[in-house]
Amino acid sequence: MYGSFRPGKFWYDNKAKLIQAHGGAIIYDQGKFWLYGENKEGITGTSTGELCEYRHHGLRLYSSTDLYNWKNEGFLFKEMKKEGTAFHKSHIVDRPHILFNKKTQMYVMWTKTGYKDFNKCKFSVCVGKDLKHMKFLREFSPEPHNAGDFDLFEADGKAYVIFENPHIDMIVRELTDDYTGLAEKWSSHLTLGTPPNIREAPCYFERNGRRFILTSGTTSYFANPTIAYDITDIHGEWKEIGLTCKNDKTNDSYRCQFSKVFKHPFKKDLYIAVGDRWLNDTPVDLPDMTKVFLGDFSPEDPNGVHVDWQVQKTFTDRDTSMATYVWLPIMFDKKGNPYIEWKTIWKTEDFE
Repeated sequence: MYGSFRPGKFWYDNKAKLIQAHGGAIIYDQGKFWLYGENKEGITGTSTGELCEYRHHGLRLYSSTDLYNWKNEGFLFKEMKKEGTAFHKSHIVDRPHILFNKKTQMYVMWTKTGYKDFNKCKFSVCVGKDLKHMKFLREFSPEPHNAGDFDLFEADGKAYVIFENPHIDMIVRELTDDYTGLAEKWSSHLTLGTPPNIREAPCYFERNGRRFILTSGTTSYFANPTIAYDITDIHGEWKEIGLTCKNDKTNDSYRCQFSKVFKHPFKKDLYIAVGDRWLNDTPVDLPDMTKVFLGDFSPEDPNGVHVDWQVQKTFTDRDTSMATYVWLPIMFDKKGNPYIEWKTIWKTEDFE
């Protein structure tokens, strides 16, 4: 039995198996916390000596009463067997997010899906009357854009998807009333040139009338600095707040990337940044990968560092089956701006 969070450590479910809910999210429903995400079991990268040809084995679902100890509830959605279908194991299936639609009384799940090319991904939508019986509805392209890392949220009586239009900008777009499609209104934000400056992995949350997102830079599985933005004016001006992780000595958000911010339903001011430490095998002398990617995409930039691609391949095996989790509480300064500090161990009981 666990009695605390230990960020970055291996985390096991009630069957003594590593929790497989990567790029995950949490919701509170029917008296339980529900954790869901990508099942990376067996997705070993090159660690076995041969490149793993698959990307996932469906989406896992877990339940808990305390956020520490998780019961394996099986699959939120199983991989599809037919080649060419959205959830086939060789396809990209990333970052599921779920909203409950009060009008239709249906759970609606969106997932980023695609075939090999991360720059041309689509969205897949599933619906269900409960979390254990989600059914595939459709896969579609969010034209005139492509789908990237995203989040779903509700605000002002509407639902929205906020997503990276890969390597170009960040898009926020309203959803249809049933949450299964896109409405016409959208806006573009954070047009910042090329990777690693382009932002991805948006994590939305609200506090005291203000709306925020945490974002990651674009450096593949390598971690990089998290930057927060005030997006209170959803379709208007987004204001950069600055680097989120304090005393981040290695400039990589404590070696993780966040996928969701979860507001604890019974704690007055506890917001949990839910993240993944995708790589656990990088060398201690790993160069600043933000500068390396800047050197790759903007070789004329004096801040970039050139590292031969063959050398870069030696930095990691990308064995995501061994990825761990970094969950940390979000703090707020006197101005109400969010920041995160590293904690080796912490508890929800530390908060009112």
